Amino acid sequence: MADYRLTDRKFSRVWRRNKNYSEREIRRLARKRGLEFTAHKQAIHVLDPKTKKAVANFQAVAVAEAEFGNERTRTLAALRHG
Repeated sequence: MADYRLTDRKFSRVWRRNKNYSEREIRRLARKRGLEFTAHKQAIHVLDPKTKKAVANFQAVAVAEAEFGNERTRTLAALRHG
């Protein structure tokens, strides 16, 4: 299952930009707040059901980037794995 990263956060502060989310986690957060969820190819859109406007947009993250999310993690992984 792919990881997704927030690309556009219109007016919602629920999601963080530098965190990778699973599709399941995005669905759970959207359902918890009463929002609609649509997925198309490698993008996920979370919509406000009343206005049908996008609250947040997510894009699939490449496997290598998802595995080592930030510079510190990549450095530690390089030290650990050689």
